Amino acid sequence: METVGIVGLGIMGSAYAKNLIAGGIHVEGVDPSAEARQRLSDLGGKPHENSGPWLAECDLVILALISPVVLREVCGQLKDLLRAGQVVMETGTFALADKEAARDTLAASGIHLLDCPVSGTGAQAREADIVMMASGEAEAISHAKPFMGHFTKKVIEAGEFGMGSRLKYVANHAVALHNAAAAETLAYADALGLDRQTTYDMLTSGAGQSKMSDLRMPLMISGEYDPPTASLKMFEKDLSVIGDDLRRLGLKVPLFNAVDALYRTASASLPETHDTASVFEVYRNDKQ
Repeated sequence: METVGIVGLGIMGSAYAKNLIAGGIHVEGVDPSAEARQRLSDLGGKPHENSGPWLAECDLVILALISPVVLREVCGQLKDLLRAGQVVMETGTFALADKEAARDTLAASGIHLLDCPVSGTGAQAREADIVMMASGEAEAISHAKPFMGHFTKKVIEAGEFGMGSRLKYVANHAVALHNAAAAETLAYADALGLDRQTTYDMLTSGAGQSKMSDLRMPLMISGEYDPPTASLKMFEKDLSVIGDDLRRLGLKVPLFNAVDALYRTASASLPETHDTASVFEVYRNDKQ
């Protein structure tokens, strides 16, 4: 049986595991959280508290990590644990310089790192309803692609290493704007005295439909933001990466600047574990 190792069993890593196991792949994973390890065990996978020689026996290794600091630490370990020729998929949203440093660390040991961020929420990931932007060596992508098919709805082969991250920045830019637009639209509907569910039904079938409105407006309507599909803390990191890239390019981005300020207000006033749909509460609080 083919084996995939997953480093990081949070929202996304556990979703990858769920769908790989459902597809008949043996999954072993590592995470410092006992709760995360128990989730993998409940799914039928084999959890580990620490990385170790077991990773060298995996047909593919997937990284689903929380920060560039952790990415650097993990790759520093993997270069001494994995076999030359193994393929590792990095699926997070980080600055390109951090991913390139990780690639170079592993390449020194003959290990192939792919830059493979995904577009989609944790809820979508659990249903294998995400898009993966795969970039890096073509042969390594060909090796990993059959495994990707178990937890994605589409794989875009983006080209040379780093092009996947560039596509992800554009995807998250759109997500940030559309999520904020859904919050503002619902606030407007409230001010007009419209029934929220009627408003949502109209938007999902009308010209104003967007994927983020479909996914996040129900959370805004219910006010239930925990557990998150994507947390404010996680998205704050993503927006910082995009903002730095936009400034590097010198682009005029008035919409992004307004939305970034909205998320900053939400992050400062709401629990960091809340779903990003909670930006709606900024509109509610302004009226109170």
